[in-house]
Amino acid sequence: ANAVLLGLFLRYKNLRNIGGWLGAFTSFMLADLVTGNYFILTLFLSIANVLNPIVTLALLRLFKLDFKEFNKGMTFLFLFIICAFGGCLASPVFAVLTIPHIPNTFMSTDRLWVDFGMWWTGEILNVIAFLPILLAIPDKKTCLRFIKDWKTLPFQPKNLTPIIAVIVSVILTHFFIGPGAIMFPIAALVLASLTYNLFFVSIINCFVCMMMYNSLTAYYIAQSPDAYLATTISVRIGLFMLALTPLTLTIISMNRQKLYHQILYLANHDGLTTAMNRRYFYEESERAVTITPIKPQQAKTVTILILDLDHFKKINDTYGHNVGDLVLQEFTVQVRKQIRDSDLFGRLGGEEFAILLKDLSLQQSVEIAQRICNTAFSTPIILEDGQILHISVSIGLSYQTLPYCIPFQQLVKRADDALYQAKEKGRNQLCLESSLQNELKMQMQHS
Repeated sequence: ANAVLLGLFLRYKNLRNIGGWLGAFTSFMLADLVTGNYFILTLFLSIANVLNPIVTLALLRLFKLDFKEFNKGMTFLFLFIICAFGGCLASPVFAVLTIPHIPNTFMSTDRLWVDFGMWWTGEILNVIAFLPILLAIPDKKTCLRFIKDWKTLPFQPKNLTPIIAVIVSVILTHFFIGPGAIMFPIAALVLASLTYNLFFVSIINCFVCMMMYNSLTAYYIAQSPDAYLATTISVRIGLFMLALTPLTLTIISMNRQKLYHQILYLANHDGLTTAMNRRYFYEESERAVTITPIKPQQAKTVTILILDLDHFKKINDTYGHNVGDLVLQEFTVQVRKQIRDSDLFGRLGGEEFAILLKDLSLQQSVEIAQRICNTAFSTPIILEDGQILHISVSIGLSYQTLPYCIPFQQLVKRADDALYQAKEKGRNQLCLESSLQNELKMQMQHS
């Protein structure tokens, strides 16, 4: 209950008020009194329990540790150190100093160290088992994305291997029980930590900890009560360390994957506009052009747009490169509003951009290109000093029906030739490659 309460207070700030604390304390009291416990004993037990989240939250605030960053760097490890040697330690210290001296107590002054050790190790085991689940529960957006991926992506049987290995290793502890059983699941947990996300690993960890603790406790109680008391503290600390390993490995793996994707994104995108850089745009476009449809009769199409901002050098010379950068960024935003997420948009260099539109008719492609041209001309850019700057763009368009194989570079050249025509005709307009004029007229008549 203490680990869950701490997780709720960490996850939901609106619970951290007088009403939340009184509600939690009252719940502790009622739950104990219903079982027939004495009021004074219940009062001190409840105070000891509530001290756990109080002290932990106070220390997190003191050290300015943001639990939301628990999956970054060493924050995760610091969080559990504070829990283990903060709140989890405060509860048993208060308990052994007070509870042995009140009426009808179950604690004896003759064995304070045993009671202290049992309480403290029980708290840290609960924290490592249950707190990560509450902190890692995905939000609604993440859940919806997971459901979407689960429905669309093909099922991979190999993803079941880690969970099967975990279950088998836990079952083995029932047949080969003993001190070494605590190490049985470690290989399966490492495999799971490299396969699943933090939420699933937390659930698996909790399952392993509880099942292992149940098996080992039953074994040592069957041996003798003395064996149970002598080994339980060691078993709990061992399970805490066992559970810490896959959680740490999962977070390290997540951080590395995130860093890899960040580096990959920076390598493939223009730093100023966040559009694809030239190399990445060409690679992805080549891939799109060379794809062969599953059914040959289902022909696909590809449209290449080459865009060039008009008189961009004059803008740089007149207003400075910082304004030129702003123009490029604003133009990028305008373009993205006119194209789909599946379309490719890249910056080829300077003020020149390119777009690849997939699976559209020529008429649809022309409409999109014309909207980009019109939007750029009709949308003023407001500078920091209040000046209003108007820009325009010239666009060249080439179009090809697939799977007729044609080099991507040839499509780009045809669009580039059309762009040259647009500039020759006075800029701020769209031009199609010459062979497309009749095809466009036919599509418009047909529609």
